[in-house]
Amino acid sequence: MHRSDSLEHMAIEKLTDDLARKIAAGEVIERPASVVKELVENAIDAKSERIDVELAEGGKTGIVVRDDGLGMDPSDLDLCVARHATSKIHHEADLDAIHTLGFRGEALASIAAVSKMRIVSRAEPEEAHRLEVEAGVAQPVRIDSRATGTTVEVRDLFFNLPARARFLGTSRTELLHSSRAVQRYALVEEGIGWTLRHGDREIFSAPRCGSLLDRIGQIYSVEVAHAMLSVEGRLGDIRIRGYVSRPDMRRGSRKDQLFVVNGRAVADRGLSYVLASAFRGILRPGSYPMAVLHIDLPPEQVDVNVHPRKEEVRFGQPRQVQDALSAALLQALSKRAAVAPLPARDPGSTAARPAPSGVTRGSTTSYGSALPFNLQTAMTASQAEKEAEKVRGRDDLRVIGQLQSTYLLVETAEGLDIIDQHIAHERVLYERLQKQLGSEGISRQMFLLPARVEVPFETAAVLSQHLALLEEVGVVLEAFGGGTFLLREYPRMLAEEQTRRGFQELIEALADALREGADVKTALFDRVLRELSCAGAIKAGDRIPLAEAQALVEQLLTLDNPNFCPHGRPIIRSLSREELDRQFKRT
Repeated sequence: MHRSDSLEHMAIEKLTDDLARKIAAGEVIERPASVVKELVENAIDAKSERIDVELAEGGKTGIVVRDDGLGMDPSDLDLCVARHATSKIHHEADLDAIHTLGFRGEALASIAAVSKMRIVSRAEPEEAHRLEVEAGVAQPVRIDSRATGTTVEVRDLFFNLPARARFLGTSRTELLHSSRAVQRYALVEEGIGWTLRHGDREIFSAPRCGSLLDRIGQIYSVEVAHAMLSVEGRLGDIRIRGYVSRPDMRRGSRKDQLFVVNGRAVADRGLSYVLASAFRGILRPGSYPMAVLHIDLPPEQVDVNVHPRKEEVRFGQPRQVQDALSAALLQALSKRAAVAPLPARDPGSTAARPAPSGVTRGSTTSYGSALPFNLQTAMTASQAEKEAEKVRGRDDLRVIGQLQSTYLLVETAEGLDIIDQHIAHERVLYERLQKQLGSEGISRQMFLLPARVEVPFETAAVLSQHLALLEEVGVVLEAFGGGTFLLREYPRMLAEEQTRRGFQELIEALADALREGADVKTALFDRVLRELSCAGAIKAGDRIPLAEAQALVEQLLTLDNPNFCPHGRPIIRSLSREELDRQFKRT
């Protein structure tokens, strides 16, 4: 039978209510973590002050979410699992100004269609009532008992969709997904107390706290909280607030990056790109910052209904949002607080400084920890708050010497800075090259006698494919046959220094950069500029006069980011006067 013949017998039929419910549920409910997410969002919208989550077998056989928020009366309880029922939308205009995450309705119907569900809820001054639903079929509402709030129990997820159930992971895998979901919402809502239990074991606990920084300390550790930089900014109606990690504390993936738009945790490629761009030239490739960043703007300027699970948003003016975030991040990374202090140690001891008063070390679990404390008062001498106000461009610094022809010793009003001369110069050259590339293009110097460079065949092939791109960053190569190239022009600001050192190693390093990033032009330019800057910078072991060292340090402190080299290494380490006095028993 031909395909055309079969099409003649294909009829359009209306789906049964049961099948339609299952299809709709599949768009929203992917795994137990999806159920946890929806139920937690309902609890948040209900103005809860405490939310408890309990899981059995990673949530595959049992999920319970209990809150103390606004409950539902019998009529609301009866409607909450009906399709196309919600408490957040009453008119078409409401779609343009959504202030809630979900509240009761919508997702509850999808969850109920693929599970056995029981809801017990009480709204003051009503008494509690219970609703039981199996595969979308609800029983009559009955009287029950509980305090004000709501408990939703979901059992045997996907029991009526065995094909979907077979694709679920192990209990441990599903637990991990749900744990991450709960912890992300704990970071969004620090005014709510949270617990997560798996069977009879408490996995995560975070009591209510007064600030986002306290919550970061509860979830990740006190040490992580100490290493976070405050991010604040405003552009028109757009407000940016939150924290990013100091560049010396990095992660191997993006999983510890959280963007929150009007109280909703979202995934947005544009915001992720801005964050990555702010740290480009600061972190090594393959390293990522931690971040918890809130973007608040008028609800009519953001569309939250572009994804079935509302995990993505669309901004009315995405460029303005990205510009606001970029400016706030760059300001945070240029602060003095971005410089990691030298680790303090007691004289004659190898033990690290004890934790701040009231904070216990080593109490974290594999999923996080519960540390009920106020981080701001725990920080010794409020140093974090003071340091956050100190910015670059200080007029009271003085280079007082050079240590082992490698480090510059700089006296400051706060104590002593130790600066790596090579990577400080590398940073200066890197930002100057960036600015040239972005404006009139990198100025080049032509060599009267071109430098001859011999490279392996594979390296020659890579270079030959990218001669035009290299020319854009100031490196003009001419293929001379085989693996031989003639270097005819070079960035003017680097030419004199590099001529003394030779070009062989540099050209091979550029070839490596081209080989790794040839499909991403922006990243490739950045990598090439890093290699050029490194090659042209003064080296460890070079003696330089104090006057030149002073000029270098002053140039460094005028940069957008004076604290880290383009490869991610710290440029400056600080030793405060307070620490010096402590070491010499002056306090």
